Amino acid sequence: MATFADRRAVRLEYFDDEEATLLPLAAEHLTEKEWASLGDHLMPNTPELTQLTLYGLVLEDANLAERATLPSAPRRRPTTPRTTHRAPPS
Repeated sequence: MATFADRRAVRLEYFDDEEATLLPLAAEHLTEKEWASLGDHLMPNTPELTQLTLYGLVLEDANLAERATLPSAPRRRPTTPRTTHRAPPS
């Protein structure tokens, strides 16, 4: 069974590879507007638990200065208030 440290090592290797390979390609081929649109699409289309997990992964490797630039953790989406059935006035 893989330990937490084993899984973390695999994750870090993946993210290091992503930063070294994919981010330079994105910088070369995407405009700032296109890059921003990825985040605009991500948030409303990503389950809340996944958003919190991704946020935690970002925080894990961020130094204090980088953390200061981040928004607070994603907040729960407002739910539609429940209404109770009321009898019509007599």
